[in-house]
Amino acid sequence: MKMTQEAESRIHYFADLLKALSSPSRLKILRLLIQYGEPGCCVSDIQREVGGANSTLSHHLAKLSRYGLTTSRKEAQWIFYSVHFPVLQELMNFLWKDCCSRNSQLVKFRKR
Repeated sequence: MKMTQEAESRIHYFADLLKALSSPSRLKILRLLIQYGEPGCCVSDIQREVGGANSTLSHHLAKLSRYGLTTSRKEAQWIFYSVHFPVLQELMNFLWKDCCSRNSQLVKFRKR
């Protein structure tokens, strides 16, 4: 069965989100930001946890922001990043509901 154009666009959208998460460093950053919750954390805190060069960290943060997975705000000289939870929830819903709903084992697990 051929997908509609809208369904095809959704697949590409979520593939791009997964591509943004395909780096261990970006997963570490996202995991850290999830732990900090809504307020997020300062770039220096991220640097301390993740390590690596400033330019590399900047690249990873830019990529996560470009795909809407994180947001940033500036307070004085500090930049704080936080997870954009609606986009992350949308990705989780896609993976769980759209992709996993055909697998009877996962559906049983979900109903618990």
